[in-house]
Amino acid sequence: MDICDPTMGLFSRHMLRLCLVSAMLHLAVQYCYVMKILGQRVWDTPKYELHMILHEKNNSLSSVTIVHEDVQIPLWHLTIMQHPRGRSGRVETARTLYNSTTKTCEFFKYIKRVRVFNNVAQLMLSSGSSNLSLDCPLKAGVYALNVIQVPPDTGLLKFMYHPNTIYTLHGTVYSLSPKDGVTKTRLCRYEVNGTIFKTC
Repeated sequence: MDICDPTMGLFSRHMLRLCLVSAMLHLAVQYCYVMKILGQRVWDTPKYELHMILHEKNNSLSSVTIVHEDVQIPLWHLTIMQHPRGRSGRVETARTLYNSTTKTCEFFKYIKRVRVFNNVAQLMLSSGSSNLSLDCPLKAGVYALNVIQVPPDTGLLKFMYHPNTIYTLHGTVYSLSPKDGVTKTRLCRYEVNGTIFKTC
């Protein structure tokens, strides 16, 4: 059907244009890369308990952290590893894509400089999804993250995508000594594995 056909009614041409625009907008909001969470492991301590649950239906994690004692200066150490496979299926040498340690009370100031992680952090720490405290000191209490997920509109997924590749997030929570600012005590360690699928 030709929308320029003079025998075609004005209303019909207008409706067809609307349909075409709607189809183009629908394609524009489709995201072709999805991070699928494959599993997780946790190693916690009596002072700092961490419980993680995988929700396969909506491809997300949730967590509950029980802090039994105040942590004067909590640190987050995050490492992202890439485990590629060659054409023969053999696992190649793992690559470190990200490696950083940050005081939790400086997290948002830091994350603004690392824009690719900003939407992930905003989703996780939004008021409806979390009551996690980023204060120093971290007070004893129970803290929840209800939605731990990499949104499909995360631009980094396109650049990270490689077929048959596993990505691992290693996270460690430390308590930094306020006396010397150097000595660290490990409170908790966790690992999350995932892969990226191309859907379109």
